Amino acid sequence: MGKLGIYTKRQPSAKFGRYLRQLREQRTELSQSETAKQLGITRQELNYYENGTRTPKDPLLLRLAHLYHVATAEIMEKAYWPQLVLLPLIAIINPEQLSKDYIDEIEKGLQEDERRKITKFIEDLIRQRVPV
Repeated sequence: MGKLGIYTKRQPSAKFGRYLRQLREQRTELSQSETAKQLGITRQELNYYENGTRTPKDPLLLRLAHLYHVATAEIMEKAYWPQLVLLPLIAIINPEQLSKDYIDEIEKGLQEDERRKITKFIEDLIRQRVPV
């Protein structure tokens, strides 16, 4: 499997599930059953998504964004957050050489000072390679 292939499939996420439940509760007055009916899925399926045990496919994410009056970009960003962090790094590092613990930490996001340090480090590496 190539480096990119192992990071393109979204994993179920309790955090994303809570986000979906919060959208439904704050932006509609619909029950899970009513919401599921409007989406063309079962209540149980919606419950799986809201509990973070399953991940909705992209067409359903688009329908959820429409139903909850949320920008498509917002719901897609929330759904793909770990990959949005990891995919650009794949161009720089070989993720197969990182332990799962390190990848889990990267998925949580970086602090602003960590971003600055990484950016400076990359700039220094490139400066060493490319004559100015």
